[in-house]
Amino acid sequence: MIKTGLIGYGYWGKILYQKLKYLSDVKFICTSKDDYYSKLKDVDWVFIATTNQSHYKIVKDCILAGKNVFCEKPLALTYKESFELCELAKQYNVKLFIDEVFWYRSELIDIHHFFSHNPKKIKCTWEKYGRSNYRNYVPASFHNLMYHDLYLLQIHLKNKELKSVDVIDKHNKLHFKARFDDVEIEFLYDRKDKNKDTHSISGIDLKRSSEDALAKMIKNVLDGGVVFEHNQERALFANKMIDEFKKRIYKSVAVVGGGIFGCTAAWKLAEQGYNVDLFEKNNDIITQASNINQYRLHRGYHYPRSKETAQQSQWGETSFIKEYGDAIINGDVEHYYCIAKEDSLVNPKQYWTFLNEINLPYREKKLDSIDENVVDLIVQVKEFLFNSDKLRKICWDKLNKYGVNVILNTKYMDSKYNNDDYVINTTYANSNQLLSKDKQKDYQFELCEKPVIKLPEQYKNKSVVIMDGPFMCIDPLGDTGLHVMGNVVHAIHSTNVGKFPEYDSKFDDLLNRGIVEKPSITNIDKFIQSAKKFFKDIDKAKHIGSMFTFRTVLPNRDSDDARPTLVEKSNDKTFTIFSGKIGTCVSAADELLECIQ
Repeated sequence: MIKTGLIGYGYWGKILYQKLKYLSDVKFICTSKDDYYSKLKDVDWVFIATTNQSHYKIVKDCILAGKNVFCEKPLALTYKESFELCELAKQYNVKLFIDEVFWYRSELIDIHHFFSHNPKKIKCTWEKYGRSNYRNYVPASFHNLMYHDLYLLQIHLKNKELKSVDVIDKHNKLHFKARFDDVEIEFLYDRKDKNKDTHSISGIDLKRSSEDALAKMIKNVLDGGVVFEHNQERALFANKMIDEFKKRIYKSVAVVGGGIFGCTAAWKLAEQGYNVDLFEKNNDIITQASNINQYRLHRGYHYPRSKETAQQSQWGETSFIKEYGDAIINGDVEHYYCIAKEDSLVNPKQYWTFLNEINLPYREKKLDSIDENVVDLIVQVKEFLFNSDKLRKICWDKLNKYGVNVILNTKYMDSKYNNDDYVINTTYANSNQLLSKDKQKDYQFELCEKPVIKLPEQYKNKSVVIMDGPFMCIDPLGDTGLHVMGNVVHAIHSTNVGKFPEYDSKFDDLLNRGIVEKPSITNIDKFIQSAKKFFKDIDKAKHIGSMFTFRTVLPNRDSDDARPTLVEKSNDKTFTIFSGKIGTCVSAADELLECIQ
């Protein structure tokens, strides 16, 4: 009996297994995350039923191991990758089959009869309620629904040239017409109606099945009763057409800047079908301002003088946690905000009023590590910290999942990719570089230092902010056991208002380098000296190093300390996301989508 292995044991994997256990000797079942490679030596065929975005790598691993492969469609997310795998299968002399169960249904007799009459108009309709993880993912409709129709249509269209694509439904763009020479095909895909599950090609119902087509297909594959080259030709045609339709229906977008705002905008756009290139000048994403941070997910407590910033933070938190919740540190960190007695721009009554107005929960509480003689109010609140490394990984996973082309070590202006329909400018301190002089705006650029310190045990898992005027804070650095210091005065080594940041070149070796040990320039003594007024035993802190980056804010906002996130149309093809608080990155991307669409 033929020995098989199964990689992927979700919905379709379980169905495949029910057939495989009667038609073969199943040697192993793995998920895509399991160590499947070591088990390949024991089987003749590998069946792959993992998520679409994982197919390319797993299929390639199996081919290189010399194994025959049965892969759930699509073979890969692009024609280029699919073609590569087909050629690799030839090179290694292994069989490669792409799952297409409709081909083995008896209804295909009707399809062949239909095509034999050389129809000039064809209508492909699929109304199917989408599962939650795919419902708003437009390319999934192409790969999960349209693929089947294109696979079947290949016989009729393989010698014809695609002439035009016209969108009928401008909103979701899943209703369109395509002309191949003299043949017009209408595609209509609807994933919203829970009460419908229909699939037809020009009235021929493809949902009914008079036989066990899946078992028939698997048996034919294992017995060698199929022409693998023809199967691959049909699969490649489907992939090629999907690429072409997406290119013509969805415009190309260059997202410039690989911080959290750029990454989020990139995968959100790709999720909706846009063809997205993400440009980052460094060798990884989320390395500069997004990474050199207090790692606090602001809820709004920080901004009693700017209700706009507070509410943006509050509203953004929900969407951030939905998309990046796995980066949240779910420890026992306690968060405190304190109103200083002297020099504060907000008194306790004003702060209470602010918190109550926008429904931010709090409770007054004593804190042994704070000198109560110099503060008028201490409140404990519920806020979150995030792990920057985990955030970066989640971003990479989403960028890969939605097919974003990430171009590292490249400045957009120096690239060969300047023919995009849209450019999304998320470069923060360098926003004006992509704009003509008449569109450039003034910003306030602050070269900031964030000392990293080891504090006495009494500060373990405590985040404390002294506000509002003598702003200073200590925040746990992720889950490292260290803290990051902030100070509204001493953190700033230089500041300028203008189109671009201006600073002394002596900072070149410090800027955006992560934690710099024993930095040649530091204000750590000033940080500690000013903090001693509030924080007990802070002078016992050990300076581990400092992080340096630019903070870019709107000018002349000292009176309210506003940090809004702005999505603006800079010219006919350029949109600029001026980033405020990190927690607003998802809501900013959603706003961008509304502007473009």
